Amino acid sequence: MLAEVAQLLHGTRLLTLTGPGGSGKSRLGIELATRVGAEYPDGVHFVPLAAIRDPALVPSSIAQSLGLQDARDRPLVEHLASYLSERTVLLVLDNFEQLLPAANLIAELLAAGSGTRVVITSRSPLHLSGEQEFPVPPLPVPDVGADTSATALAACESASLFIARAKAVAPDFTIDENNAAAIAGIVRRLDGLPLAIELAAARVKLLPPAGLLARLDHSLGLLVGGSGDLPDRQQTLRSTMAWSYDLLSDAARRLLAVLAVFHGGTGLVELESVCAASIDLGVPVLDAMQELLDLSLLRLSSGSDRPRYAMLETVREFAAERLAEFSEAGLVRTAHAAVFAAMTEPIERPPIWPENAFLALLGQDHDNLRAALDWLQDHDPRAALRMAAKLTAFWSVRGHFTEGRRRLHDLLALVPDGTPDRVSALNGAGWLALDQGEDELSIALLDESIRLARVIGDRVGEGTALLNRGRSALGALGIAEGGRDLAQAMSVLDAAGDANGVTAALMFNGRVPQFSGDLDLGCARFTECIRRCEELGLPTLRARALQLLGLARLQGGDLDGGRMALAEGVPVVLESGDRFGIAVGLGGLIALAAATRRPRLALRLVGVLDEFAQVNHVVPPRPMRQLVMDEFLAPIQAAAGSSAEALRAEGCRMPLGEAVAAGLSNEPEQPWRTGPGPGLTRREAEVAQLVASGLTNREVAARLYLSVRTIEVHVDRIFTKLGFHTRTQLTVWAHEQSLMTGKTGNT
Repeated sequence: MLAEVAQLLHGTRLLTLTGPGGSGKSRLGIELATRVGAEYPDGVHFVPLAAIRDPALVPSSIAQSLGLQDARDRPLVEHLASYLSERTVLLVLDNFEQLLPAANLIAELLAAGSGTRVVITSRSPLHLSGEQEFPVPPLPVPDVGADTSATALAACESASLFIARAKAVAPDFTIDENNAAAIAGIVRRLDGLPLAIELAAARVKLLPPAGLLARLDHSLGLLVGGSGDLPDRQQTLRSTMAWSYDLLSDAARRLLAVLAVFHGGTGLVELESVCAASIDLGVPVLDAMQELLDLSLLRLSSGSDRPRYAMLETVREFAAERLAEFSEAGLVRTAHAAVFAAMTEPIERPPIWPENAFLALLGQDHDNLRAALDWLQDHDPRAALRMAAKLTAFWSVRGHFTEGRRRLHDLLALVPDGTPDRVSALNGAGWLALDQGEDELSIALLDESIRLARVIGDRVGEGTALLNRGRSALGALGIAEGGRDLAQAMSVLDAAGDANGVTAALMFNGRVPQFSGDLDLGCARFTECIRRCEELGLPTLRARALQLLGLARLQGGDLDGGRMALAEGVPVVLESGDRFGIAVGLGGLIALAAATRRPRLALRLVGVLDEFAQVNHVVPPRPMRQLVMDEFLAPIQAAAGSSAEALRAEGCRMPLGEAVAAGLSNEPEQPWRTGPGPGLTRREAEVAQLVASGLTNREVAARLYLSVRTIEVHVDRIFTKLGFHTRTQLTVWAHEQSLMTGKTGNT
């Protein structure tokens, strides 16, 4: 089957694996991606969509999987299409059936470039032009009357799956001549459906295969009889789940129903909190959970200090139907929303980002946060508005701009009350609008926030709005107006006793003198911001301030101090995933490389930043870009001449982590070699010039009427003599030595 779908994928750009829940679509999609992955040089990307219900979130889910930032200045779909148009990529979109209205997005991405292929797993096809559907068949089962010896069954895929899952719950389980026929009967009775087989195999701790088969024959016969409106395979699967459910204790049944409200899994603390607030299991949560784990209805999805538990989507849907039968269903959903709303309470407004560990936790529970917002929007919109405002910093640092802005826009329209929560939401919407380059809209939203905050006496909200407006104004209206807003923000926040807000405002206020030339004042403000961050426990804001301090010190000629500040700040910002902060950090590393006489590295880092900005649609603020260009890069680019482009192109291919490590290293660069090269013969110089011009070894051989092998020997000698490892280095050197101005004829 795997070879068949791989062959189909070679002949189509959209392959949809269809079948009922639990039929093995996801498993086949993952196996297919693993098999053909080497054919896609720009990557294979798995996009889990089971927890997504809103088709509008499909573009951002794909973008996050690709590592793309939400777009600035244009729709995210256009940004995705532009990115994919230049690459050879395989996307595997898993569980698409509830998102069929987003099918047109898939058509747009495929139309953008011929290098993109898409594999969809879905219970129904997308009905797009060119779509190749592959109904996923059940696993092969032994024919009635066929050989059912242990040896024969070991080669049967359905029986092998049963045996593997049985061993997972009962390590001493073995197949032998006594139970082989019963195992063959079980997988036949379950129509070869992978999930049904897994659920049945989990029961071998309690029943031998013969006893299990007898129970299945009796229970499934009764259950299937009441489900005649469903397709045969779906009847079998749902009946197997119902059979497993009926065998659970009452506590485990109730816990399974509760688990249905969680999307993308949950931690134990959150699960216990929801249960405590909504439903009485009668036993500790862990006891009921162990029963579900033993029976494969629940899975441990990580083995870290904070394990997470998740259900397959098919099981979760079945559990949701059971939850609807409980009188406490509304209480459970309300408790779930309350738990995840409470999770957002500690989040400060930007630019006071959460710590990286907390950002990771929010990322894990993003689908639960979405589900909580959905429930609150329908049942308690004021609580939803507060929660959305709290999430602004998470949405900003992790690039969920479009989603965050849409949520805030809808809730601001739904809850027009003049409250501090509305001020916070307007501040968040204004911040996110600037994240996407919409300066005018950002300032309009913040002006509204300032007016409302003054009317209701919300001094912290007013100061935050002024800070955010100053950030917008620095790039849109100029340093003078931005500086006035930021100075006023400092005054208002200080009077309100908002220590965190004052610390954040200090960082932005440091940028004003930095951009206008008063480096001592800029460094003093950054240093004070860093000191306060240490006192208040604001590590990510501290890292951002360290990056700015590092650049300011470099401007003032303090190379060691600049390197030290960047070395402390850049890695923390990189770990946070804050793309704006990463862009600023790369600007600082470019300046560091230039200031420490590493011009080639500086130009490569420009290429890294170019690629990062193109992929993520984010660049450092306009005044900072001008500062780095004028004070550090311009002399290097003028000296490098045409070789600068080759170095920038090389940087575009550098991995981000490698680029940051190189920028923070203190390794000196070898000086440019002078003259025609140490000991290069006339022929070697001739070959070097042709290779540097972009010709391949074969093309050089044809030009000089020599064999390819001879040219390879010459190139090896040239690289050895010059100490080079890449053709880009040779090209740069040739330009520096003015070897590219003459012409090489045939000899």
